[in-house]
Amino acid sequence: MQLDELKKNMSTLEQTLAKTNTEIKINVAASETAQAKLLKKFRKGFTSCLILGIVFAAMTLGELNQHSFPLYLKIYLMVYLVISAAWYIFMYLKLKSINIAALTPSKLFSKTANIKMLMLSGEVAFGIGSVVLFTLLLSNFWELNRTGFWAVIGTVVIATIYGIAHIWPQYIKLFRDLNSIKE
Repeated sequence: MQLDELKKNMSTLEQTLAKTNTEIKINVAASETAQAKLLKKFRKGFTSCLILGIVFAAMTLGELNQHSFPLYLKIYLMVYLVISAAWYIFMYLKLKSINIAALTPSKLFSKTANIKMLMLSGEVAFGIGSVVLFTLLLSNFWELNRTGFWAVIGTVVIATIYGIAHIWPQYIKLFRDLNSIKE
């Protein structure tokens, strides 16, 4: 499957390089569809982060379950989720500002490469934040609730596998479609 995709990409690259004397045209319909789908994913991301941030703010204010889920973890998670929501809003606004039909292919490729780099760097930063959170959380769970500890470990493993196998390939495909050219 990946070999066929690589061959197709190489063929497309060869065709693009062969057209140096002719004009390359963007497949505006496919690119705008990919842009709309990415915008929808960003909206879902910031809505989810904002809702969870509000839930943890309410848990913090209500002093719910202080023994097994201490105040510092709730505050950390609340701030982490609000920053994540702000990042998704920033990415949404940045992608929404791109007018695919009005840009030249080189400008479009440059802008989408910038968004890809921002997306990747944000994911890495928030991944590091998640590792810090789970390091603090799991040490607390190990002392207070061994069943909860193993439940969290299982959930994290399943969520990681789901993200790598299902969510990341969707983003990769949408970013490829964002730069699609007419053949």
